[in-house]
Amino acid sequence: MQINITGHQLEITEGLKDHIEKKIRKLKGHSHSILEIKIILSVDNITHNAEGNIYLPKTDLHAKCSSPDMYQSIDLLVNKLDKQIIKHNEKMKDHNSQSNFKRTNFSAEN
Repeated sequence: MQINITGHQLEITEGLKDHIEKKIRKLKGHSHSILEIKIILSVDNITHNAEGNIYLPKTDLHAKCSSPDMYQSIDLLVNKLDKQIIKHNEKMKDHNSQSNFKRTNFSAEN
């Protein structure tokens, strides 16, 4: 899994990088099929923005969060992405489960 962290008009410090990597471990626990994660951090006046993309096989997840504190924006972003991964995994389980098939007994019709 590849992790890309970029900053728009913002320098990515070791503290930010460590905080993001610590939070991303939570995402790794819910999905082992993550191909790539892209995090984009930016600042607009007093608003700190965090935007994230997660690339999974056959799907991409996207979220964006803003707050007055960059660390809080990162926390909110990871929580949103985590919910999306859990929801995606549940959809995949429901889609692949055998209980969705309708069974018909054709021998009783004769």
